[in-house]
Amino acid sequence: MSGLGEQSFSFEALRAAGYAVHGGADLGEVLVTCRQIPEGDEEAWSVQWAATAARIERIGRDALAAGHRVSAREALLRASNYYRTADFYRRENPAADAESARLARASRQTFADAAALLDTPARALSVPYEDTTLPGYLFLADDSGTPRPTVLFHGGYDSTLEEDYFALAAGALRRGYNVIAFDGPGQGGTVREQGLHFRPDWEAVVTPVVDLTATAPTILREGAIPRAAVEAALSRYPG
Repeated sequence: MSGLGEQSFSFEALRAAGYAVHGGADLGEVLVTCRQIPEGDEEAWSVQWAATAARIERIGRDALAAGHRVSAREALLRASNYYRTADFYRRENPAADAESARLARASRQTFADAAALLDTPARALSVPYEDTTLPGYLFLADDSGTPRPTVLFHGGYDSTLEEDYFALAAGALRRGYNVIAFDGPGQGGTVREQGLHFRPDWEAVVTPVVDLTATAPTILREGAIPRAAVEAALSRYPG
């Protein structure tokens, strides 16, 4: 690739496609979408990915209406990832970008509808944080109520809560872990909808999530927590 835009497009296309292993993409859909996008054209990127997302969402809605739970779930999961991908480069003025807001809402809604169709439906969480809450999901490996090691997870600078399922939660569930995924301030919808921004003392973000696990007896008996979360949590729980 000759230019930064093309390199970035390649990276983000691979990012979207990489989630195919956990049901977040179909390689054929990714390739067909990318074929319609001129190199470096961010508007075309958004338009084409949004069109693919809408088409796959319709497939999911139709499947759900027909009582095909698995087909509906699979299509809605892919649509969520594609809507996220469509929104990725709309960064010039996202606070005033109605299309960016629409795409973000669609990504969240399609995922929420798919999450309800998981074999063990995910539970939406509201994590107490200062004078507001942070959005999250509790993913359970099964519905037995058996306490299991639990992973606390959040993404990075440009990640979303919904993407966390493909990035980590789906794989952890297959291996018998429960997962709490959440958006911190500055991630996902917390910026646009709550006016929250990143902060350097990230332990103030992770600590309420750690505290939340103590109120859910089926979640934590032993912790399997990412290193960053451990380091943040240790600032509150030394020793």
